[in-house]
Amino acid sequence: MKPKFEVKYLDVKWYDKNTVLSVEESFVNLELEFDEKLKHFDCFTVIYPKAEGISHGQLAFRLLSDSKSIPSFEIADGQRLELKKIYDKDTSKTWWVEGDIWLKESQRWAGKSHRTAGNIKAFLAGQICKVIISSSDFTSEQLNLYLSDFKSDLWELILDESSYVTGKAKRIQEGGVSEESIQLITNLLSHAQNILKTPKSELREIQTLKPRKMVKPVKRTFMELATKGDGKFLTSRATEPSYNVPENRYVLFALLRIYKILKQLVTISGSKSNRFLSNVTKLNERLSAFSDVRKIDKNLVKRDLEKLRFFCSLDYINVQLEKKFAPILCCSNATQAIRYLKIGGATRNGDSIFVGVKDQLTDSWIEGIPGGQSIFMKYANEEYNQLFEAGLEYLVSSDLAFSDGYTNQGTYWRTYYLSNVSNIKVVGGIELFRRRQKFNDQRNKALELNKLHWITKLNNAELAEQGREKLSVQTQLAFYQTNQIKVQRVYEQLSPKLVKFKSLIDQLLKMRVKPSSTFPNSMTFVQNPDYQAVHSGYKKLREMTNITDEDLLLSLEKVEEIGLINMPLLYERWCLLQIIKVLVQNYHYQPTDDWKRKLLKIISTRQHSESLCFSNEALKRDIKLRYEPVLDNGRTPDFVIDVSFECKDGNRSSKRFVMDAKFYSVGILKSHGGISGVIKHLYQEKNYSEDETNAVFMLHPAQNAIIEKVSPQTWGEYSYLGELAMFDWDELTRIRYHQYGAICANPVLRLRYLDEFQRMIGMFLQYGIEDNNLNGLPDDVESMNFCIACGSHELTKIETHTGNQKSSWYECNICKHFTVYNHCYSCDTRLVKNGEYWSYHSQMPLQPLNIKCPACESLL
Repeated sequence: MKPKFEVKYLDVKWYDKNTVLSVEESFVNLELEFDEKLKHFDCFTVIYPKAEGISHGQLAFRLLSDSKSIPSFEIADGQRLELKKIYDKDTSKTWWVEGDIWLKESQRWAGKSHRTAGNIKAFLAGQICKVIISSSDFTSEQLNLYLSDFKSDLWELILDESSYVTGKAKRIQEGGVSEESIQLITNLLSHAQNILKTPKSELREIQTLKPRKMVKPVKRTFMELATKGDGKFLTSRATEPSYNVPENRYVLFALLRIYKILKQLVTISGSKSNRFLSNVTKLNERLSAFSDVRKIDKNLVKRDLEKLRFFCSLDYINVQLEKKFAPILCCSNATQAIRYLKIGGATRNGDSIFVGVKDQLTDSWIEGIPGGQSIFMKYANEEYNQLFEAGLEYLVSSDLAFSDGYTNQGTYWRTYYLSNVSNIKVVGGIELFRRRQKFNDQRNKALELNKLHWITKLNNAELAEQGREKLSVQTQLAFYQTNQIKVQRVYEQLSPKLVKFKSLIDQLLKMRVKPSSTFPNSMTFVQNPDYQAVHSGYKKLREMTNITDEDLLLSLEKVEEIGLINMPLLYERWCLLQIIKVLVQNYHYQPTDDWKRKLLKIISTRQHSESLCFSNEALKRDIKLRYEPVLDNGRTPDFVIDVSFECKDGNRSSKRFVMDAKFYSVGILKSHGGISGVIKHLYQEKNYSEDETNAVFMLHPAQNAIIEKVSPQTWGEYSYLGELAMFDWDELTRIRYHQYGAICANPVLRLRYLDEFQRMIGMFLQYGIEDNNLNGLPDDVESMNFCIACGSHELTKIETHTGNQKSSWYECNICKHFTVYNHCYSCDTRLVKNGEYWSYHSQMPLQPLNIKCPACESLL
């Protein structure tokens, strides 16, 4: 259903209670979402009680069709409160706002409802809009930080082509400016200053008062003589120089354009300098954190010990077994045999398992003996596979037929056929003994660590792995330090020139020169080297820089007008820019030629049809990024990434990644059931997963959203990457690991927020697009390998020296990051080790550099 109204924020200025002076609209509408069950529209907005000094406007409604009914709010007692009508004479639009209180001091109408958290109903042209108002704890400084980050990121993405056009990297410095451009700007300034010393002028005739003896009479002179008689001063003909000549008018136009270009070059270099400096600070922190000892998270150790204790308990094992067995339970039969089964491993061809059988608990096992008799078992129902685990002993009520015989070598064999299981129970087994031994070992280690205040020394293997990660950090640090110095030098060279160009422009304006883009065909530009240099230099600067598209500059200047009226919408746009930054700056995906206009159109409108396309030829991948697309099921998430990629065997495949931005504080998250409730709502109830085929992640700024972390890495305090079971609605056997989660995307965390995006997107591009259930296949991925730390495809495959012949090791030639493709020995799920910082799998609490399998979460 389409709404018959729109919702915006207005900044209304009043002359008095009944007279509107001006109406300023928010940049775009508030989003409306139709609730199919309740048959009304939902509108989400936020108030900021801690953001003093910031005006967030007034919630306003505009009917899109004629209606005789007056829009109203439903107040607490069920009564209707009619809204106040506002007419904007500039746009001829009629708006309706809550206006039951006149604030004399601030000279405006206000209401109570939308200034407090809660829900209100608006009745508009026969439709209902439920306004859901949340309260945020962000300060004005933090909100302004979002806004400034958004604008600087947008300028840099649009204007700095050197960040993603690889072919220009050789001639363009870091900062997007070549030495030639800097010298050209210096020369332009010098020639413009010379022009201002002796500007071209024309003598224009004027009339002024002069002493009687110096007067050159005009008509007014004789009139003064006739009326005033003998005056000392009379009006006389005179001349004065005029600088508003075609040559100066064109020079002023050129200087204004040069100033605009230079201003953006300064913006880019300043933004990149700050970004590189942040990277240097972050990498220095990581470097200083390396040590031969490590602090162990005791809470996670205790959590694992509790889980391990359960795994050792027969009661717990049988409760879990009963949950698996209930859906396939067979009706009991009095003639069924009750036997004990000892489960062994699978046979070589995998079509049966080794088994031991006995009738009574005190009997000896009848089982296979190497070189002698062989006892096997096959399942009549494939679903029985999930019931039996190697190493455990079971008491089973079932039908158990068998066939037997002798091999050509004279070895006796027997195969049992298990069917119609009506009861099953674990009674013991070597696996249970092993679990209990493991629990005792882990508990003893924890007791020792407790004595050492949870500090442990790294072993040689862990030190070697840490050394590889340290080398990568040092390599990246050297890169960013070098380029930060370069880009800071560019900023320091250009910034003072910006002030000087502004001074020249102000001087010309004071001389009453008006700009004109028309180039005058005069000899001045032939004979005067300074005028000639400004003209030719301006043309050359336009050619050397790629930021002279007038439409783009106008669009960017329009975006500069964005304010803090609608923070949830601004947060969505900010997240969009971070996603693009990761793709183009960190992972080197090249956008299509028309991407700038599309991005600005997305930023300034709500165009569902627009998509941004990126490609990486080296990795043979194409990415389509869409903002607020409509899925086949009618749902509209904030961001969808569709990646199409070619595998090493030449086959092409595709995968979808969905993200939704929620500008929630911790309090708002709690009211929605925490990240568990929000993720479940997005993944299952809204079905952004499209029946569990897509990965779905939430982006939010709440720093303390993770109440109890499950991963020992630093990012585990802020984000959840689906690495382990966290929610009560997770399945017992997790088959959707890394398929849903939430990252803390908050620019207040100055050194981390972009890394959260990079780790999440890198996880999807490296791991999420793969089928990670190996079933005996090699550990390496099927798609083209790349470095998750820097995005490079230039990798060297390292010869492995471990017992795992399936694994693959790669070292990045650019940043020296080390990647190991391995597998879980319990369930054969692919694992990717990216070092401690970039790993998206959870680490073992007691073995910090080892991975905990996201599929089976094996503690054994």
